[in-house]
Amino acid sequence: MNKRFLVWWLVVVMQLVGLGVAVYYGAIPFLMEHDATKLSFVIIIMWLFSTVSIGYRSLKDRNDFETPWFLGESCMTVGMVGTVIGFMLMLGSSFTEIDPSNIDSMKRVIIDMAAGMSTALLTTLCGLVASLFVKVQVIVQEQEYA
Repeated sequence: MNKRFLVWWLVVVMQLVGLGVAVYYGAIPFLMEHDATKLSFVIIIMWLFSTVSIGYRSLKDRNDFETPWFLGESCMTVGMVGTVIGFMLMLGSSFTEIDPSNIDSMKRVIIDMAAGMSTALLTTLCGLVASLFVKVQVIVQEQEYA
């Protein structure tokens, strides 16, 4: 194994520890419940694929990181798509049932709006974090190790 691979492994282990803490505190059930689109899981799979790709390239001492960099950008893009879908969920059906004189209908509207907003924010957060994780791995790999 070369030094480049070991540095990549150290970065990945730090990222996995962070993800492990999030999973320990209930991130998976929280995402299952509050992300209506489930795009957060698509983003996590993209991060995992990018991580394996970067690890393979570092093990083979290759310097072509265009595909992992693209996947890092794509994580952010998928997160933004989830944001737009979440806003559409929030605003699309909420105002059709609005009746200010009926408290139950107002509660339903607020619950629907909260579900859309949580989808928007969760997909944005997952996309940004995954993109940051991939970009950190690529930047570290682009450094020269003598």
